[in-house]
Amino acid sequence: MTTSVVIPAYNGWEYLSKNLPAVLALGADEVIVVDDGSTDGTAGKIVKKFPGVHLLIHPKNSRFPISVNDGFSQAAGDIVFLINQDVTPDKNLISQVLPFFKSPDVFAVTFNERHDSYAVAEMSDGFLHYSNGPLSNTPHRSFWASGGGSAFRKSVWDGLGGFDPIFSPGYYEDLDLGWRARRRGYEIIWAPKAVISHVRETAFNAAFKPGELTRIKERNYLFCHWKNLNTGNLAFHFRSIFLRCLKNPGFARPVLMALSVLPRIISFRRREKNYLKRSDYEVFAV
Repeated sequence: MTTSVVIPAYNGWEYLSKNLPAVLALGADEVIVVDDGSTDGTAGKIVKKFPGVHLLIHPKNSRFPISVNDGFSQAAGDIVFLINQDVTPDKNLISQVLPFFKSPDVFAVTFNERHDSYAVAEMSDGFLHYSNGPLSNTPHRSFWASGGGSAFRKSVWDGLGGFDPIFSPGYYEDLDLGWRARRRGYEIIWAPKAVISHVRETAFNAAFKPGELTRIKERNYLFCHWKNLNTGNLAFHFRSIFLRCLKNPGFARPVLMALSVLPRIISFRRREKNYLKRSDYEVFAV
């Protein structure tokens, strides 16, 4: 299996200057950095210091989901490693990940960030609730693969269409992708020996006011439900939205934001129903 690494970057030279040597040392067949309209000279510094990197440059900031999709569109590897600019990979990352992809049902492998494990999700009161499972040394199914550090089977990624741009500027696009993959019958694995160190920079916090960022998160959280829930559970979900708005009128604002793209979501659901292999019960029972 051939491998590619995709790194979305925005004003990240402080991190890339430290992490790219470790990424290049992994021995992937190619490393792609998508410079998403940086203003700190990231692109020029990469060309000068890391000439072996395949550099894509956005003249304007397109945000995380679109940057990632552009990087994947250029990736030639069978397995694509998505790594944030603020992530340092362990030297054995690739060798710890590739064996999982021997199973054709595996779509993605999510990495061990040392403090977070696999994602557990369940439906309660009309909404999806998620948490981390207990840390262990045993691989485990995960509800989704983190957009900050995971490997994906390129052919399945292409079939799913990658991250949905409606989630721009970001948040929950990885949950949505994992949910969609699981509904199509694919598996996602958390690999405890695929270790990365993630600084978790706060670019979003710097770019948006707290209230605005909260509304974006809540809007995107709704997108995940509206795109992926079965029709019966979706009806109960909308009832829960109504009750939540009665208790917290401020929640109506992200609901209205989400409703603005409802025609696109309806169109998606009509197309996607032809590929579904699992019901909601089966998705959450696996």
